[in-house]
Amino acid sequence: PGFAPVGGESLLAFQARCLAALDRVAAAHAGRAVALVCHGGVIDLFYRAATRVALDRPRSWALGNATINRLLHTPQGLALVGWNDSSHLDSLAADDTSA
Repeated sequence: PGFAPVGGESLLAFQARCLAALDRVAAAHAGRAVALVCHGGVIDLFYRAATRVALDRPRSWALGNATINRLLHTPQGLALVGWNDSSHLDSLAADDTSA
């Protein structure tokens, strides 16, 4: 997690940057629901923070495209509320096959 390519960012630094950004968004919108749209690498870091899984552990959870992942931001840190919800995509799949 501490390795960084020349001129690049280590996974530890990336995690710190992502979590700091999440903290800023949560503080600016305290008590409100907020939607963040981001890449899987960022979502993976949020999952790890919410479940206290270390960066050097292999991923054992699903991380689907266009899924909804719900987290709760509290003073104690992140908590996992819902993960990898793709139910909003179900009707789209049916539409694709009825042409």
